[in-house]
Amino acid sequence: MRVRADDPQLKEVLTGAGRAGTDPRDGLVFVARTGLREWAETEDELAQAFDMTRETVAAGGAVVYVVRSAALLGRTEPLDAAVAAGLLSGARALALERRKHNGYSTVVAVADDVEPKSVADAVDLLVATRGANGQAFVLGEEHLGAALP
Repeated sequence: MRVRADDPQLKEVLTGAGRAGTDPRDGLVFVARTGLREWAETEDELAQAFDMTRETVAAGGAVVYVVRSAALLGRTEPLDAAVAAGLLSGARALALERRKHNGYSTVVAVADDVEPKSVADAVDLLVATRGANGQAFVLGEEHLGAALP
């Protein structure tokens, strides 16, 4: 799968997830950046996700967005939360629109204490089983007691 991730360790383990490659048909794992400070950074992040997703979807590949659980729960800076919520909305729309063509998209929401290998294992499992299509798959315990979006 094509991987867009800034964290070198996470990128390395995710590059081995699913079918390794750079072809859009292999699918996409897009890891959302955090620490966004300006709207322009947020727009750039979402635009890059959109462009890579469009290419992947046109080729028939699966799409997996990886976000921080805290961002998805609105417990981080507003711009990080906006990107996480936007990617979840995008995954839901993709799942609905692509259901007739066996399309697949999901969000993996990761707590800070989750090891990169666990993230890669989750991506492998989800893509192989088509589990949590259009939904958030949560790794860690940050979501306990919270209402998931």
